[in-house]
Amino acid sequence: LYAVGRLDRDTTGLLLLTDNGPLGFQLLHPQYHVDKTYQVQVNGLLTPDHIQAFQKGIVFLDGTVCKPAKLEILSASPSISQASITISEGKFHQIKKMFLSVGVKVTSLKRIQFGDFTLNPDLAEGNYRPLNQKELQIIKNYLE
Repeated sequence: LYAVGRLDRDTTGLLLLTDNGPLGFQLLHPQYHVDKTYQVQVNGLLTPDHIQAFQKGIVFLDGTVCKPAKLEILSASPSISQASITISEGKFHQIKKMFLSVGVKVTSLKRIQFGDFTLNPDLAEGNYRPLNQKELQIIKNYLE
């Protein structure tokens, strides 16, 4: 049994566990474009300019290019903003680096969706549950 992807030490949220290697590969490999959505809080003001920058694809100082991401601002003020961000790849600390590159620091990060799987808001942090029948069918569809 192993985790599909990873959550950094200070990131919370949805984590899938499997004993099916091909499934894990298909959910993680960038060629399959499986979206991952996060709730994020940053220590500054997010603006429509940030949305455009994320849509174009962020380039890190070391030249690493991130695929375009969907940023939706949920609330914004000069000292704290909240947003959701959807990415289709998962480079090391990617989301944190993306926000740093536009001048704000991530203070909270929570994965709320992985492909067709959505985190149940009633599931307490640190708890888990088995997949239901609908989710098992989704798994079968990924493997076809």
